[in-house]
Amino acid sequence: MKFIAYGLNHVTAPLPVREKYALEPEKVREVLARLKSHSPEAVFLSTCNRVEFYLATQSPEDCLGEIRKVLGQYHRLKPAEVKKYFYFYEGTEAFKHLFRVASSLDSMVVGEAQILGQVKDAYQESQEAGMTGATLNGVFHRAFGAAKRVRTQTEIARMPVSVSSVAVDLARKIFSALPEHPVLLLGAGEMGELTAKYLADAGVKDFFIANRTLEKAQALAERLGGKALALSEGFSRIGEVDILLTSLGGSSFALKRGDLEAALKNRKGRSLFIIDMGVPRNIDPEVGRLESVYLYNVDNLSAIAEANRSGRQKAVEEAEEILKEEVDKLCAWLSARELAPTIVRLREHFEVIRETKLKEFFERNKDLPEKERKAVERLTHDLIGRLLHDPSVNLKEIPNEADRFDYARMLNEIFLNKDHFKNDRD
Repeated sequence: MKFIAYGLNHVTAPLPVREKYALEPEKVREVLARLKSHSPEAVFLSTCNRVEFYLATQSPEDCLGEIRKVLGQYHRLKPAEVKKYFYFYEGTEAFKHLFRVASSLDSMVVGEAQILGQVKDAYQESQEAGMTGATLNGVFHRAFGAAKRVRTQTEIARMPVSVSSVAVDLARKIFSALPEHPVLLLGAGEMGELTAKYLADAGVKDFFIANRTLEKAQALAERLGGKALALSEGFSRIGEVDILLTSLGGSSFALKRGDLEAALKNRKGRSLFIIDMGVPRNIDPEVGRLESVYLYNVDNLSAIAEANRSGRQKAVEEAEEILKEEVDKLCAWLSARELAPTIVRLREHFEVIRETKLKEFFERNKDLPEKERKAVERLTHDLIGRLLHDPSVNLKEIPNEADRFDYARMLNEIFLNKDHFKNDRD
């Protein structure tokens, strides 16, 4: 049984292409059912950043042909387009790819938490459709275990590396119950809007959006579920919120120390976290000296993000080592399932050939004395044993589990009848 991964992601295909290949939930089981005749086990994973098939099959080419046909029927896609954007992995390379996907090492934002849940959901969908068996059950459960090790034994999920994600991470450290704290966004610049979206994703629900153009504030407020304000009204609300984002244009400070002191009079010591995304800056640096005020600008956040990138690179290297160990464990399990049966089948295969050729030889030499007949039988038996001895021993002694699994599979490919092998495995 071969394990393959076939798909596209944010690296190989732009969003307009990925959108074409995404399937509606009701179509997933239909696709899986169509693949069943070519692949008894299959998982289909579709997210905003990837569309992938994971298959355990005896006939990869037939499977790929059926996948292309299915996607072509749904989306009228040309074969050339499929080849341009899709990648194909087989065996240990496919295992490594799945493990990296589940552990978020293959994500657009390395360390993001959502992908593991999405992989689990895709696997469960296939389970419910009767499209998983011993191979995929073993592979996916080990992928989940590997992802858990990466998240618990490295810092990969605890080091935000974008300015906006750093800002939200700092907000969590200041406010233990972040969703309970209201946010005011002054201006609707790109970085301010992105940070507001990150806060919304973190659970914040109480937003005020103030902008010089009220229509733009209303459009963003609708997306975030907040309230739109005129810019002048926004300035008057500073004392009511706990997180202030500024993303205003202009060449001079929009808010000076005196402005904030007046706004903070009735807060009774409540912390105010200010994220100045303006370039030039919107907040006078002196504001950061006020009691209970935490002020960060783009340069501060960028410096933290850069430091995190260095730390995350170390975490990525640690995670890759963990995944290598886990892939080796998977291959050890698979080779245990493949190795002994492979050696037994090889001996049986060669023995059938020996007996067939001996029978032909004896029929052509019917006058051969019994003593010579037994000598020929013994010679051919010992010869087969000697020929298979070294390959069998060497195969067992290959130290790398992934290599051992691949060699065992290749022996099946090279020497054994595929139909016999398929029936035996089924």
